[in-house]
Amino acid sequence: MIWLTEEDAKLLAEMEAEISKPIMKENWERFMEYTPIHSGSEEEVEAIGFLRAKLEEYGLEPEVLHYQAYISDPKWAKLELLEPLAMEVKCTPYRQVGTTGPDGIEGEVIYIAPENIGVADCRGKIVLADQKMAGDWMGLRDGLLLRLQEMGLKALIVIEQDSYKPDVVHQRADFSVSGNPTSDNIQLVQTIPAIIHVTYKDGEPLRALVKQGGVRARVTSIVETGWKTLPLLVAEIRGARDPDKFILVNGHVDTPPFSHGVVDNATGDFAILELARILNGHRYRLNRSIRIAFWTGHEIGRYAGSTYYNDAFWHDLRYGCVGSYNIDSPGSEGADTFRACPISEVQEVTVESIRSGAGVEVENFRWPTRAGDGSFWGTGIPHVSLTSSRPKELYDPHVNYSGGGWWWHTSQATMEHGDVDVLAMDVRVELNYIFRMANCPILPLNFVPYADHLLKMLHGMQEQSENVRSHFTLEPVLKRAQEFRRLAWRLEQTTDAVVQRKASREVIEVLNQCYMWVGRCINPIAHTNAGPTEQVSMEAFGATPFPRIHETYRLADMDPGTPEFWFLRTKLLRQRNAVEDGFYQANELIKNTIRKIE
Repeated sequence: MIWLTEEDAKLLAEMEAEISKPIMKENWERFMEYTPIHSGSEEEVEAIGFLRAKLEEYGLEPEVLHYQAYISDPKWAKLELLEPLAMEVKCTPYRQVGTTGPDGIEGEVIYIAPENIGVADCRGKIVLADQKMAGDWMGLRDGLLLRLQEMGLKALIVIEQDSYKPDVVHQRADFSVSGNPTSDNIQLVQTIPAIIHVTYKDGEPLRALVKQGGVRARVTSIVETGWKTLPLLVAEIRGARDPDKFILVNGHVDTPPFSHGVVDNATGDFAILELARILNGHRYRLNRSIRIAFWTGHEIGRYAGSTYYNDAFWHDLRYGCVGSYNIDSPGSEGADTFRACPISEVQEVTVESIRSGAGVEVENFRWPTRAGDGSFWGTGIPHVSLTSSRPKELYDPHVNYSGGGWWWHTSQATMEHGDVDVLAMDVRVELNYIFRMANCPILPLNFVPYADHLLKMLHGMQEQSENVRSHFTLEPVLKRAQEFRRLAWRLEQTTDAVVQRKASREVIEVLNQCYMWVGRCINPIAHTNAGPTEQVSMEAFGATPFPRIHETYRLADMDPGTPEFWFLRTKLLRQRNAVEDGFYQANELIKNTIRKIE
C-alpha cells in the first residue's frame, strides 16, 4: 500500500512548486557544451566536473570514485564498393571489440537473409545482413554475432531496420556480457574485425546489388578497445530517521558515440541535479537517504559503471537499498504520455507517481527491458525507470528509447529535440516516486499485482510445454507461486490493519524488513540467471522473464529420444529447484512476519 502522511503530502507539494524550468534550461545548455561524451574522454572528465560543482553549489558533498573499465570506443568507419562499380557508402561503426586497422578488409560481399543468419555458409566473405531479425525486436546481436564469427566471416555490413526514418543510423552495441568481462565469460564477447551500419535508405539498393552477385568491397572500422580508468560521481542526502536505508537515484553521463545525446542522457543528468537541489533543501525532513550516482561506461562499456558500483558496494545495496531509480531520456520533444509501468513490486507506486506528477493514467504494464542500467537484479533490488513517451503517431518503433524519438543514438540528437516543459513534467513524476520511496513510513511496495503477472507467465510457460509434461513440469513452481499470490494478499491486509491501528515503529520496521527481503527472494528468480553477486547474461538481461527456466520452451520442441533433450532436462530440473526455492523463501518470510505481527 501507499501510505503518505498528511504532513509529507504537504511537503511533496512544496517541493513540486520548487521545480525551476529556468535553472534546468541553464544547466541543460551548459551541459551540452561537453557533448558528445565518450567514456574515457576529456569531455567526460569535464562533464563530471560540472555536475560535481553543481552538487556542491546545492549543498551536497559529492565524491568522484575511479574504477577500471573494459571499453570499446568506435572512432570511424568506411565502406568502399570496388566492383562492379566504385563508390563509397556512408556508414557508422558498431560499438564492439574488433577492429580492422587503417588498411581495412577486402572481400566478396554476399547477402544472407534473416532466416538464414547463422546457418548459411559465410566463411571468408563480407556479409550483408538486416538489423531486423525474426522474433527479436533488438535485431542482429549477441549470440548471432558470435555464431557468425565462429563460421569465419570476414566482416559484417548491417542494414539499419528503421523504415520510419530511413536516412538515419542508430548507433548499436555489442551487449554480449554485462559490465566488465570476466575470465569465465570473455569468450562470449565477439571479435569480428568489422561491423558497420548503413541506413535503411542506402541499404535497399545495396541489398539489390549484392543479390545480383559479383560485388567486392573494402570495409574499414577503427575501434579502440582496452582497460581505462573512468570517473564515477556519487553523493548522498542522508535521511533523518532511517539513514542506513536508501533509494539509489542514477543515470549515465556518457552519450552514444558521435551523438550529442540531448535526452540520452543530458536531460537525465540535470534532472538528477534538479532533484538533488530540491531534496537536499528539505533533507532534515527526509526519512530514508537518497544516494545519487552518475554512471560512466554505459554506452561503450556494457554498463561498466553500474556493474562496478554493484560489485564495489554490494553489501550496502543488498542490505540497505530499497530500490534503484534510473533516470534516462526525460524531456523528449513531443512526449506527453507514459506508455507503460514495469511489472514488479513497485508497480502500484509508479502508477500513483505518474498520476500525481503528470495527471496521466497508465493502464499498460511491461516486463522490464534491457535499457536502464538494470545491474542490480541479482542483488534483489527493485528497478524502475519512469520516462515520458511520444504518442503512437510520433513514436519511432525501431528505437530504444529517447521517448520514442527517431533521433535516438544518432548525430542529430541536438537541442531542438528536447522540451523543458516536458522535462518539468518528468521531474515531477520522478520527485513523486523518489519522495514516496524515501518517506512513506511503510515501504510503498505491493507484491499482489507482481504475483499475478508472475503466475500468468508461469502458466503460459507450462501450457506451451504440455507435450513434455511426462518428462518435465513446472508444477512445483506453480504451487509455490500460487501460495505466494495468496500470501501477498494477506500481507497487504496485514499492512492495512497496521496502519489503521497506528501500530508502533517497531511493528512498522518488521513490515519494512519483510517487504524488502521478499523482493530479495523473488526478483533474482524472476529476472536473472546469475547468482546474487553476478550479472545476468545480456541475452536475457531484462527482456526474458524467469531466464533460469526459460529454456522450457526449447525443451518442448526437442525430441525426447535424443541425448540433447536429457542434457537440457537435467539443467532445467536444477534451475527449477532454484526458482521454487525463491518462492518458498518469500512465502516463509511472509508467514513468519504475519505471525509476528498478529
